[in-house]
Amino acid sequence: MVSNELKESYKGTTFKVFQPRIEIRIDEINAALETLLSESDVDEWSYITADNPYSKELSDEQNNQRFQELIRMVNKYSFYEGEGVGEDPTWKPEKSILIIGITREKAISIGNYFEQNAIVVGMKGNPPELLFLR
Repeated sequence: MVSNELKESYKGTTFKVFQPRIEIRIDEINAALETLLSESDVDEWSYITADNPYSKELSDEQNNQRFQELIRMVNKYSFYEGEGVGEDPTWKPEKSILIIGITREKAISIGNYFEQNAIVVGMKGNPPELLFLR
């Protein structure tokens, strides 16, 4: 079970995409993301990291290996690299990807595979949702 403190920390995270430049916040519709979805003719998306399973901090090398595995796992989708940046300056930003055209169910499966407490999911026209997996 995820503590309330950790849940609040996740809600305060900015989920950044490097190119195109997008900053996703929970419960806030993002115009740049909406444009990307429309231009790509997809409705569903997710933002996922493979870093730090169940919030257990791993080495940069371990997280990089996990990130490369995540990239291989989603290579049939359009995806965009970024990082999740929390409000706590002591927690390192986590390499992440925005995956467009992925179903909620597939995103949950990937999040569970990488032992994530939560992922961000969304549908075009709706605000991003922080989805807790445990």
